[in-house]
Amino acid sequence: MKKFKKALALSLALAMGLSLCACGDKKEDDTTAATTEATTAATTAADSSETEPADPAGPPITVTDTATAIQVYSWNDELGSRLDSHFRTRYPELSDLVVYNNLDISGTGEEYPAKIQAAIDAGGDLVPSIVAADNDVALSFMQRDYIVPVTDLGITMDMYANAYDYTVEYATIDGQLKALTWQATPGVVAYRTDIAEEVLGTSDPAEVQAKIGDWDKFFETAEAMKAAGYYMTSGPDEIKYAMLDQRGSAWVVDGALNIDPAVNDYLEYSKKLYDNDYTKKAAMWSSEWTANMADDVFCFFGCTWFIPWSLNIEDTDAMGKYNVVTGPVSYHWGGSYLLVTDKCPNKELAGLVLYTMCCDTEAMYDIFAQDTDFCNNQAAVAQLIADGKGALDKLGGQNPLEMYDAAAKGLSLKNATSYDNIFNAYLDTASQAYNSGELATVDDAIVNIKEQVSAAYSDIVVE
Repeated sequence: MKKFKKALALSLALAMGLSLCACGDKKEDDTTAATTEATTAATTAADSSETEPADPAGPPITVTDTATAIQVYSWNDELGSRLDSHFRTRYPELSDLVVYNNLDISGTGEEYPAKIQAAIDAGGDLVPSIVAADNDVALSFMQRDYIVPVTDLGITMDMYANAYDYTVEYATIDGQLKALTWQATPGVVAYRTDIAEEVLGTSDPAEVQAKIGDWDKFFETAEAMKAAGYYMTSGPDEIKYAMLDQRGSAWVVDGALNIDPAVNDYLEYSKKLYDNDYTKKAAMWSSEWTANMADDVFCFFGCTWFIPWSLNIEDTDAMGKYNVVTGPVSYHWGGSYLLVTDKCPNKELAGLVLYTMCCDTEAMYDIFAQDTDFCNNQAAVAQLIADGKGALDKLGGQNPLEMYDAAAKGLSLKNATSYDNIFNAYLDTASQAYNSGELATVDDAIVNIKEQVSAAYSDIVVE
């Protein structure tokens, strides 16, 4: 019923707006104002009897231009399928105006931003209006002059009020919100329930969380796992995302490289896992790493997309023998943001797309229910939990949504920079060399990081 009411309200508003346009040469501002007023009245009446899930913003963005198409760009088909399922079905009369361009390349390499820039420079009918950006490169996009604040699209903070704070924090540049996301990607710890029962005497999530609730307890449990013939993690880099989200300062401060204490901590903790044989020394994304998911490894640091799509245990004895907890710290891993360029010829339509995908509680409820994306909407998540949605067979029927929600609420990305993805890779190189003995001390590893930064960035002061 809610979908029908919104569609009816929008249809009435569009009809009124078009009739105004047909009356003669009225000024565009008068037409827009009149159409906005009509839409507000129609949708307010339609929404007056609605109950949960509710949107804090009330009516959606009004589209007065129903002739001008916009181009949406992304690196794969994920966003395209979400648009098909959750935007086009809600606004079929606008579907043909939203053209999807799948570049079918890596979203985190140099080629994707280069192709977007080339399309911006070329202009014309294919100029990008909406650009999808992976978490690893999104900040770099947001800082470009051609990305407009979402307020230019008619989106207010009230409309985005259900978003998790960390996603707002991450996408705010100089006080302006430059991007929205439909997905939140908080991290959790996925653990083997059978190994927990054997070694810890319990597999209950609350009791397991108490065993790994901080790093001291985590390493105490690692020692217990080792004594029982198991490994705590698959590789020493497993804790990377969790530890680096604890940085109290940015990689670059006032134009100079800054080594936060969390960097030293990661080097030391990774080395401790490596030297004490708490890990099988398998690198993330290696075939060994995947095989260890059904072997003798107790836990994996994962996230909202890792659990359904990368915890590959379906055809193994480990199927159904995992649960998740929040772990030692709150952290995130990945994500995708939507940005709009100043070349967009129909910003109202772009605004409606972003509103629907990233603000509309009902649409975001459906995004999780249909696509398993943990939605960046706390009201939708609360309703999903209340409705009993989210239980996974690979987790033995556990519903991870409450864990995801708690982890997302504990996150802060106030120290994120556009350098993070690259400098974290430099840290990986230094950590691997330190773990293997090629570098003798943490100080040597820090020097290695500084050398890598200095060689690549002449504009950053390295002391």
